[in-house]
Amino acid sequence: MPYSGFHAEHLLYIIDEASGVKDVVFEPVLGSLSTPDAKLIMCGNPTQLSGFFFDSHNKNRSIYHTFKVSGENSKRVSKEYIQMIIDMYGLDSDVYRVRVAGEFPKAMPDSFIQLDWVENCSHKKTTKNYPTLRIDIGVDVARYGDDETVINTMFDKTYQQPFEILHHNDTMQVTGAIVQKIENLRVKFIGIPIHIKIDCDGLGVGVYDRLKEIKKQKNWSTVKLYECHFGAAGGKNKQEEPVEYSNSTGLMWGLLREKLRRHEIELIYDDKQITQLSNRKYRINSDGKIELERKEEMKKRGLTSPDRGDSLVLSLYEPKKGGLSILK
Repeated sequence: MPYSGFHAEHLLYIIDEASGVKDVVFEPVLGSLSTPDAKLIMCGNPTQLSGFFFDSHNKNRSIYHTFKVSGENSKRVSKEYIQMIIDMYGLDSDVYRVRVAGEFPKAMPDSFIQLDWVENCSHKKTTKNYPTLRIDIGVDVARYGDDETVINTMFDKTYQQPFEILHHNDTMQVTGAIVQKIENLRVKFIGIPIHIKIDCDGLGVGVYDRLKEIKKQKNWSTVKLYECHFGAAGGKNKQEEPVEYSNSTGLMWGLLREKLRRHEIELIYDDKQITQLSNRKYRINSDGKIELERKEEMKKRGLTSPDRGDSLVLSLYEPKKGGLSILK
């Protein structure tokens, strides 16, 4: 390594973004701190709950001089930015702790979506059962076991309609159910564009391929079909957002989160959907980005796969070519 083997009377190492630096990098650095005036400065957002940087503020704290700089006391951090963090994630969230307060995350991850937001936006009766501008359908195709195939329909990206649940993995039967729904909607709401987004990370790719063929055969001019992928590239949904998402799962769930937080969406009242939306955890990863809990991790906690939540966020997302999805 280029930084190993250095020895001098006066030596200074400065490691920025230290929370994201692997422990192996620090080993040769420590070997160089043998002279009385050899120093090590580490700085960065405290994003990790383990590792060399975390230890320097915890079990090895006695051999370091530690400093915390809060954004609340910094002239370089605007009050508007701080308030945005508080409004979007709350004072007790890990996003606030890491991005503003300069503190390490809590030992337990946060719930990404608050229960009361979901309950406040869930209604026993739909107040609008006809679309004005568009219809969006999100399909999360089950892979195995107790997972559900969910066909979720949104009117004008605001009003959720009763969703369909299928308990089998036959892709042609799933495709048939989607075709039937499309035909019914086209007859009932003539001329309204229908946007269909299929999760193609597993069995859904077969559903997507067959729908693409049927769309061409039937010449569905008002129907747009999208190939979607959870786990694709992340980023921000809006440039002014304070934190990036590590992948497209976060982007899609982040859109729903903001609609729920702002009370800009109306969901049907479904206990299982409410549970799935309010029980998914998140953490701040070593890059300082929001990373949602994986389905496998949720199942280890005794929860079901968030199929209803995934189909909902698919229906809300606006796919982009070359990124999350491919339009056909």
